[in-house]
Amino acid sequence: MTIMKIENLLYIMNINSLEDPAQFDLWYAQMPDYRKRKIDAFKPERSKLQCLGAGILMGRAMADIGLGSYEIEQDKHEKPHIKGRRDIFFNISHSGDMVILGISDREIGVDIEKIKNFKDNLVNYVFSEGDKALAKELMDGDGDPNKVYTRLWTIKESIMKHNGKGIAMEPKSISLRLENGKIKASAAGYDCEALNLVPIEIDDYQITICSEYEEFTLLMPF
Repeated sequence: MTIMKIENLLYIMNINSLEDPAQFDLWYAQMPDYRKRKIDAFKPERSKLQCLGAGILMGRAMADIGLGSYEIEQDKHEKPHIKGRRDIFFNISHSGDMVILGISDREIGVDIEKIKNFKDNLVNYVFSEGDKALAKELMDGDGDPNKVYTRLWTIKESIMKHNGKGIAMEPKSISLRLENGKIKASAAGYDCEALNLVPIEIDDYQITICSEYEEFTLLMPF
């Protein structure tokens, strides 16, 4: 099977349409068995919709690159990969009504978060004093602290997902700074200095793509 050239793409889906039982059943029937098992394992209805949305985007992305048959496996940190393919990388995130999937020919981490209320105890748990100083600097141009802290959290989360360790990578081990108008990061035990942290804002959601690449094309196929 010929694989199309893999572009740097970010697929975005609002899952509200899946609240319709007919739509849910239509898409559920098209899911591979492993995805059906994941959906069925969730108790909260919203989690089921998010999981189905992730499956829909995965199917679309694989179809777009010409990969009609594939198998998902997980590494030791439970990060999913396509079995036997080290030329295709993807990452999925969801929050609220939105699901995203990033795909590339290099390692990628993506995170989406609906703007949340960052109370002092959460700020102190996640962010170092240097991070908080950066947040204050960014607030000079955007006065909403929750928006700024949510943005910075998606940056850290995208790096942790790029690394593959997820939350097992201590958030405070990642230091953020402003460099030539862009946020850059350094981390203990993980070389992320050269990685690009691509910010996207959609309504009240903050998104970050962590990648070697600087540009991604946004697709909202559904």
